[in-house]
Amino acid sequence: MSASACVAGQDKNRADIQALRGLAVLLVVVYHARLGAPASGFLGVDIFFVISGFLITGLVKAGIEQGTFTFRDFYFRRAKRLLPAAYVTFLITILCAPFILGTSELRDLTAQVAGALSFSANIVLWQQSGYFEGAAELKPLLHVWSLSLEEQYYFLLPATLVLIPRRLWLRATILIAIASLGLCLALIQWKPIATFYLLPTRAWELAIGSLGAFLIAQPQVRTVARRLFWPSLVLLISLPFVAVGGRHPGLPALLICIATVVVILDGRLARNTSKPLRSLARIGDLSYSLYLVHWPIFAFMNNAWVGETPGELPLELGLAAMAASFPIAWLLHRLVEEPMRRARIAFSWSHLRQVAIVSLALAILPLGLARAFAFDVPSGTFRETQFGLDPGCELSHFQVRPACMTSTDPEVLVWGDSFAMHVIAALRSGAQASLLQVTRSACGPLAGIAPVERNSRKGYDAAWARTCIDFNDAVLEYLKTASTIRTVVLSSPFRGYLDGELFDVLVKSDSLYVQTHPDPDLALKHLAGTIAQIRTLGLKVIIIAPPPSSGFNVGACLERLQEEKLILGAPQDCIIDEKDYRERRSRVLAFLNRIENEGNVSVIRFDALLCDGTKCRTTLEGTPLYRDSAHLSDPGSALLGTRLALFDQVERLAR
Repeated sequence: MSASACVAGQDKNRADIQALRGLAVLLVVVYHARLGAPASGFLGVDIFFVISGFLITGLVKAGIEQGTFTFRDFYFRRAKRLLPAAYVTFLITILCAPFILGTSELRDLTAQVAGALSFSANIVLWQQSGYFEGAAELKPLLHVWSLSLEEQYYFLLPATLVLIPRRLWLRATILIAIASLGLCLALIQWKPIATFYLLPTRAWELAIGSLGAFLIAQPQVRTVARRLFWPSLVLLISLPFVAVGGRHPGLPALLICIATVVVILDGRLARNTSKPLRSLARIGDLSYSLYLVHWPIFAFMNNAWVGETPGELPLELGLAAMAASFPIAWLLHRLVEEPMRRARIAFSWSHLRQVAIVSLALAILPLGLARAFAFDVPSGTFRETQFGLDPGCELSHFQVRPACMTSTDPEVLVWGDSFAMHVIAALRSGAQASLLQVTRSACGPLAGIAPVERNSRKGYDAAWARTCIDFNDAVLEYLKTASTIRTVVLSSPFRGYLDGELFDVLVKSDSLYVQTHPDPDLALKHLAGTIAQIRTLGLKVIIIAPPPSSGFNVGACLERLQEEKLILGAPQDCIIDEKDYRERRSRVLAFLNRIENEGNVSVIRFDALLCDGTKCRTTLEGTPLYRDSAHLSDPGSALLGTRLALFDQVERLAR
């Protein structure tokens, strides 16, 4: 983190701040290794934010009060301190990327580099964080979002302090902290990803550090800090090891930020010379370099690992990535960060031009490498996101959009989640296909019930589940007046309604919502009830089952196989073992059998074409059938639709 680089005078010698840095970076690195603990190691970033706010505010405050502050010198020193180590990390990452990343991830890296160089990486990564976007764990510069957010704060803070009278500094900072925290709490349920990434909803954490810089000289504040020191220290050490629920940043982040500033304000650890504190302080010296280098190593390992859940490396690989981070960070610190910090380089227009040229070269380099290492894939871009008829058909709330129809009088309604989206190409293979698509990611076509993902990283919590239930209610209301619709196609993997290890379900009864454990009987009741409501309207219904899948990302595996890149965590031929498939998806397969028999509804399956009793193919006629671990690719879906005459089957078997 750039907090490690922003040292203000005497604060460099404060062992407590260096130790806090060491603690923060260890929490983050070990958390990324997925070793099981610390369960909430991501709180280390919040510790860094407070340290950054404290130090940078102290630096600017002292400069203004002494009459030595200039914007030119301030930003030049920040660039001299932060950019050399960062640029070396970016360069090595860019040069290694073509040999490790797949085509999709390599394309995303170009935008990540541009964001890192322009201090807008948090905005770029926010835009790359949708349901269908590449997994966060595969992005080598994912971690730069926090550096960009800090830099944005650094751009605004000096101007604020220069323009506002000194007597109003404290009040203004309090107002900024309260406004930012209020905005965060207001938006965390509505826009959780934007709230996580963007400065207006994260500035309060840095502002808490800024408040510490303004209050540290006040005796009464130091007295309060002394009384709260031990509870704060215990909280700092213990809270990251507790699996905190809910969306981040929330109450745990607020507590960890307050605890951090209390420990800094108390200052007693600055005089502590114990071996544990000195050891943490030494790691704190490496914290900026360690933060920079550790994530590209993990991301490269995650790209080679195509296991079913990205980022969940086996223990030995997580330990190997973590172990490799420390010596590489030491080299970066020793050979780049420290020499540049000590170098006597003053501002000049020549230096500014050199920085601009290097930045431009780094921005262009990944574009050239992406083209130079581009692979000619016979089936086209089979890992492209599938939205169905149009990207706008990934709906946040129910609406009938012209772009989501193949005719003005659609006869077949395709309803479901992303698995309904991926069968659109297959259904369109029918010459007479007249479709209307109403789909919402992760929201299966079951009335009155919705999945709640535990520890959701993408916001699929109870609040989201209510909107899913509302969406499905609106679909049923629409069908009451949809005069041209004759048949309804339902499609979903149904896993969120059956898997009690990862999900709960939210059930609506009258106007009440109850969160409970998934149960096949409960899911069957709601799906059968949905089918019954559709049939009450005089419409036919049919279900399209998900294709075979196994414990790895088939699309990523096929891409790496074609590009002759390292494959870990999957068969080297990327073919699905049928026995493994049936064991892993036994709940869903049993559920589909039950709804077929008890609900008197036809279920169209891909298994007969793809599986032979031993293996399930993942390519057909040279075409990769999968985009990821379970979704069909666009060319794969179209080919299967033709081979199975899927639309004709829908017309024939729906009842």
